Amino acid sequence: MEINAAMVYGFASILLMIGYYSALRANDLIRVLISLELMFNAIFLALIPLFAVNSIVAFGILIVTILTSSTEFMTLITAIMALDRVRKSVRVEEIKAGGEAYVEAKSGST
Repeated sequence: MEINAAMVYGFASILLMIGYYSALRANDLIRVLISLELMFNAIFLALIPLFAVNSIVAFGILIVTILTSSTEFMTLITAIMALDRVRKSVRVEEIKAGGEAYVEAKSGST
């Protein structure tokens, strides 16, 4: 069985859509991180046919993609660790945008 570029691009597109859907449906930051990594792997997969056409350009794009992916991964891990230290949770619903102040939830039991 011969694999052509259309099959590789089709599989990469399916992986990318699964990553998008997972990121939109995620309840915590760990799942968001996994979804983003799935999307980056789809991009890596889409680069494979480019090596057959122009290997120098493909290698340059691959290096930039790897550096971007690793920087994004370390930034998200740092954000998850900081959020866990402050709130003791990594749930997406607890994240506020725009610099809103964090107000700790009060428990009903005393």
